[in-house]
Amino acid sequence: MVSFGERLKRARERKGLTQSQVADVTSMSNKSLSRYENGASAPDPETILELLRLYDVSADYIMGLSNEMGHCAGSSLTPPELCGPDAHELFEELSADGRRKATEYLEALKVSETAMSAGVYHSFLRSDVKSSPDGDESE
Repeated sequence: MVSFGERLKRARERKGLTQSQVADVTSMSNKSLSRYENGASAPDPETILELLRLYDVSADYIMGLSNEMGHCAGSSLTPPELCGPDAHELFEELSADGRRKATEYLEALKVSETAMSAGVYHSFLRSDVKSSPDGDESE
């Protein structure tokens, strides 16, 4: 069973927030949030409510009564790309073979994005184009 702290962490990660970012926009310190997520201490009811609102997640999920985080409410804190099914939940529902395939796909996607951001992919695609002495490109 997933712990209360792990559920808090997953909800924060779904929002794409770091512990420092949460501390910046709430009344708690980074250290307190870390202790909540690690199970070293428990937040008071007001803090739980504050995190539920920030993470846009159901109380049932955080309290362990449901495995569904809930859907995005479309608040100004929720980027559109984070709305929809939670990746952690979907991954956990896969078979062992499905998890292996998903992991392989994600690793390949990461390599591709890294190459794209470094300009390597563009250079590779353009490798069949040669420049002539006068600067014109030909194939």
